[in-house]
Amino acid sequence: MKKLLFAAFATSLTLMPGGLQAQDDDIVVTSARSVERFVQDVSHDLDRELNRRNRTNYQLSGTGIVQISFECGPDGKPTNVAYYRKDDNADVNRLARRAVSKIRSMHPLPRGITDDQTFLANIIMADDPVQFEQLSGELYRSEKTRIAASNGSRKVFAFNLAKPPVHLK
Repeated sequence: MKKLLFAAFATSLTLMPGGLQAQDDDIVVTSARSVERFVQDVSHDLDRELNRRNRTNYQLSGTGIVQISFECGPDGKPTNVAYYRKDDNADVNRLARRAVSKIRSMHPLPRGITDDQTFLANIIMADDPVQFEQLSGELYRSEKTRIAASNGSRKVFAFNLAKPPVHLK
């Protein structure tokens, strides 16, 4: 039986720190969700959905990397969900896209992240530690190339979803 490997962490973030917000003559201190908490919450939704879909619908066969781009809609749900990079395995692609589409809510967005922010879910699916290491290296090289090619253009908030095998923790 194959086992999906997942976990979450964020990369390539350059956000301005939050502070005080002024309204009229009053100073209001707000407590926005931190970037770290935002990453935890969204990653938890993705992880939950990836595991649920794999458990209930079918036993996934295949490994690969899928990158899904999306934005946050007015209701906090993902919009404009599209493949940035597909895998050769249609099941892997379908599972990744559905998981992103099922994110419960991205609201409230942390300070420094605007409503028109583009997000990228980098999802690795591997059956064993060797495949995980190979795919992680491939994703690292791919992301390094993507970031270098952006030449300071619009920033992308990237989520990397993978779970290192037990011996790597």
